[in-house]
Amino acid sequence: MQPNLKQLSLTDIYTDLDEYFHQDKPKLIRLFDQYINLSELIPQSFINHYYSSTGHPRNYKLSSMITALIIKMILSIADISLLINVLNLSSELKTLCDFSRVPNASQFSRLKIDFEDDFLMFFNNLVAITEPICRRLRPDLAAILVVDTTGIEGYVKENNPKAFDSVMRNTRKFSKNIPNFNAHSYACSQMPKESLSNKDIKLSYINGHYCYSRKVALVTNGLGIIRHIDFYNSDNSITLADAKSGAEHKDNYDAKSLIPALNNFFNYHPDFKYKYFLGDAGFDAIQNYKYLYKDHDIIPIIPLNPRATKNIGKPKISDNGIPTCPKDDSLHMKFDGSSKEKGRPLRLKWLCPKSKKTAVKGKTTYILSCENPCTTSPCGRMHHTTVNDNYRLNTIIPRGSDKWIHLYKIRTIIERTNFMVKFPMCLGYTKLRNTVSLKVEVILAAITQQIVILIADKLDKKTHLLSVKSLIA
Repeated sequence: MQPNLKQLSLTDIYTDLDEYFHQDKPKLIRLFDQYINLSELIPQSFINHYYSSTGHPRNYKLSSMITALIIKMILSIADISLLINVLNLSSELKTLCDFSRVPNASQFSRLKIDFEDDFLMFFNNLVAITEPICRRLRPDLAAILVVDTTGIEGYVKENNPKAFDSVMRNTRKFSKNIPNFNAHSYACSQMPKESLSNKDIKLSYINGHYCYSRKVALVTNGLGIIRHIDFYNSDNSITLADAKSGAEHKDNYDAKSLIPALNNFFNYHPDFKYKYFLGDAGFDAIQNYKYLYKDHDIIPIIPLNPRATKNIGKPKISDNGIPTCPKDDSLHMKFDGSSKEKGRPLRLKWLCPKSKKTAVKGKTTYILSCENPCTTSPCGRMHHTTVNDNYRLNTIIPRGSDKWIHLYKIRTIIERTNFMVKFPMCLGYTKLRNTVSLKVEVILAAITQQIVILIADKLDKKTHLLSVKSLIA
């Protein structure tokens, strides 16, 4: 009797690579050797730059050096010194990289530092190649854009997890009898804002803990395939000590980082079109809704952020367009200037009618004369107005509807991508502190993921026998 045969699609092939990544990595290396020719994928400008930057022939081919770095990612090797030892012990890997002898650590380091822009161009070229594959694989998921921010912790002395916890405990002890004392802000003020060895590695709140990291925004599609990496740093205008908690600071960063990150993404890929955007509550800001829906025709799926929805009464607007006191419509709020921060629209600032702005010893101070203030802020209620406030509340797909819930559940794919970058790819264990080296490590992780997608596509066209997913999820 003839057995039942099932023809595997690219979707079936795409969904099984965990077995190979976690249990049979040599097989994945063989697939890489069989189906991928890096010399055909590396941009010619990268090749020209690599060979023209010295006045003598290179000892190692560019494709050989990049192959070794991709193998490092696939095999979850944390640092270059261990990679060098593995290559010296494995003649098969050395042959795969086309090395007669293994480069030293400084040669790998200089490659990453000297050719940062070329690595980024290489990644963007691969994104353009893999985008049609993703659209063919799952058109519905490929039309979804997902963004999340994370941080790559640098190998610096400030990243002792006990440091901030100790300061916070001591602050809570001496302040427990002080009313309205913000222990979090005080503790943050006692910590250095940046690492002494690298000013780009800043105090951050990442994955529920404080650390010193280089912030990065990851942009993926609904399949979890990285489409863009952005190192936009808005921390210059956001101080951790100004937030009431680390989570609030992260929300402030997320809200400001979305537009610059997506601007860069669409500059690289102006022809890419998406139907939905998925983001957590940190992206709940009016300007983000307007940017997505009005400027790019993308439907935002973002839950409301409780921190941005304070239950203290909303000022009404007078006939002249001036906000009024929430408790007394006859009192007009005072105009207190305007602000236009990077990545945000022009906003007008309004001050409580019973608050007076003055200077004391050269510092701006607010004196509040209200007997029944609607906020605990010492300067009284402040209100900012901007255009199209209804973009946030009047969403195309109502929050809480079945469709909204179904779409938002897909957002967790980016958490798995973050995990993939930090742990299977070993960026969570890196011993790097140089800014450019950290950036290129993230880019290499994304390049490796694109290579896996190309292997999946090749397998689907050829034998239909093996699966290629692991580095994806």
